[in-house]
Amino acid sequence: MNYQKVLLVLLLPILANVIIGCCDCLETIFFNYTNCDISLQSLDNAGPEPLISVSNVVQKEAFGLRVTVDRREDLCQNTFAPLFISSAYAISCDCPPAQLYQPLDSIVTIEVISLTDFDPGNGNGDDITANFSILSFTEFLSIEEFLNSQFYDIYNLEDEIFSFDLMLMVPPPERGLYQFEVRLALSDGRVLSRISEEIELL
Repeated sequence: MNYQKVLLVLLLPILANVIIGCCDCLETIFFNYTNCDISLQSLDNAGPEPLISVSNVVQKEAFGLRVTVDRREDLCQNTFAPLFISSAYAISCDCPPAQLYQPLDSIVTIEVISLTDFDPGNGNGDDITANFSILSFTEFLSIEEFLNSQFYDIYNLEDEIFSFDLMLMVPPPERGLYQFEVRLALSDGRVLSRISEEIELL
């Protein structure tokens, strides 16, 4: 056995840490956060981009719901001082972020429940999630695609408000007053839910 090669392999992680140390990077401080509550706003997507409806009267082909998640900081805090440096920063002077917020829970499912008779096949209390897609920048994603695309680590809890737009892709056949409940099931077993205001769909 070549002992020099074995010794070199054992010393590589330490050498990487020494190189990083020469960059004068501060240690990343990790915080935890949790998803606490949600709020809903009705959207009107008749223009170039969705706007919050002030009248609660929207064309049914342009209706959506903006879901905003209230995330709060947990008191847990610790410093990061690894023996084996992450490959993302190995042998590089790109310093890791000064602070990083990591989730104690994540969103597992998103459901939309109709609280009025929606169409001949869906009455009060029925799940109509399949009628909605999520508008992400300029494309529509299925809810499953949206959840799979989420990165939950964030750098600033106060500045990075987490919201998403549920857009009604299959509207009801009739005009009238409608109301919806949005439910977010979390990985820790909790369910965050909120009922929208009544909206008149034309």
